[in-house]
Amino acid sequence: MEAAQRSSQKISKTQAILRGLRTILGLILLVFALKGANWGDLRQSLATANLAWLLLALGLVLAGLALKIWRWSILLRNFGLENPFKQVSEAYLAGQAANILLPIRGGELVRIGMMGKGNAEELARLAGTVAVEKFLDLLSLSGLTLLVLPALRSLGDQYIPQGLALFAIVAILILVVYAFWGTHLWSVIKPRIKESHPRWIVRGAEVIGQFVASSVWLKDWRKIVSSLLATLLIWISMWATNLLVFRSVHLQADPLQAALVLALVYIGLIPALMPGNIGPFYFFAQLALRAFAIPLNQALAFAILLHAVVTLPVLAIGGVVLLISGNHHKRW
Repeated sequence: MEAAQRSSQKISKTQAILRGLRTILGLILLVFALKGANWGDLRQSLATANLAWLLLALGLVLAGLALKIWRWSILLRNFGLENPFKQVSEAYLAGQAANILLPIRGGELVRIGMMGKGNAEELARLAGTVAVEKFLDLLSLSGLTLLVLPALRSLGDQYIPQGLALFAIVAILILVVYAFWGTHLWSVIKPRIKESHPRWIVRGAEVIGQFVASSVWLKDWRKIVSSLLATLLIWISMWATNLLVFRSVHLQADPLQAALVLALVYIGLIPALMPGNIGPFYFFAQLALRAFAIPLNQALAFAILLHAVVTLPVLAIGGVVLLISGNHHKRW
C-alpha cells in the first residue's frame, strides 16, 4: 500500500514538473513573439483596427462553433448515442472552455463526463467520438500543410509537412483496416485474453470490445461523408476567419497566408503549453506572417486580435455553461 502511495506521489510530482516546463516553454515563446515590438506602433495598429471586419470574424467563429457541435452530434448518432442537442452543445462548449483555461487538454474529459452516465459501454463510445473527431482534424491539418508546403519551405523547415504527410497515410491505412477488418481482428484477439490476466486488462478488453462493436458504422460511406463534409466546413470557416482578421488590420486578404497561419497555429497549440495558449498562438501566428515579410508590429497586432476573436467567445459562452450546468458539472 505504501509502495503504491509512493509511486502515485512520484507520478504526481513528475506531472507537476512537466506542466511547469510546458508553461515555461509557452512563456519563452511569448517573449520571442513580443521581442523587438514597438509598443507605440503596436498600440496604433490595434487602435486603428477595423471593427466591422472583426465583428464579421466573430460571427464566423460562432458559426464554426455551431459546425463543430453539429459534427460531434453526427458522430454521437453514428456511435449509437442519442442525446438532446442542448446537452451536446453545453458539453462541447464547456469542454472548449476547459481546454483554454486548463494547462492540459482536459476539455475532452469534461465533455465526456458531462455526457456520460458512468457505464463503461457509453464511456467507450463517447471516447470513440472524440478519437474520430481528432483524427479528422489531424487529417485536415495534414492536407492543409501539404498545400502550403512552399510557404513552409521559406521558413526553412521541410520536416513538418513530410511528417504530417506520413501521418495522413498511416492514419488512413489504420482507419481502413479497422473499418473493414476490426471486428474480425478483435474476435481473434479477444479469446486470448483469459480471466487469469489482471483485472484491469480484462476490464480494458471489455471496453475495447464495446468500442469495436459500436463503430461498425465506419463501413457506411454515407455516414463517413457527412462527417468529412462537416470537417471541411469547419476548416473553411477557420481559414476564412483569418482572412477577415487580415482585413481588420489593413492587410491584403491573402489565401495562402491565411492557410499558413491556420496550419502553424494549429500545430503550435497541439501541446497545450499554457492556459490560454497565448505564447504559442502569438508566436506561430506572427511567424507565419513574417515569412511573407509583414512588419512585426502589424503581424503581432494580427496575432493578438485573432487570438481574442477565436478565444474570448468560446471562453465566455463555455464559462457560462460551466456555471449554469451545475448538475452536469457535479456528475462529472
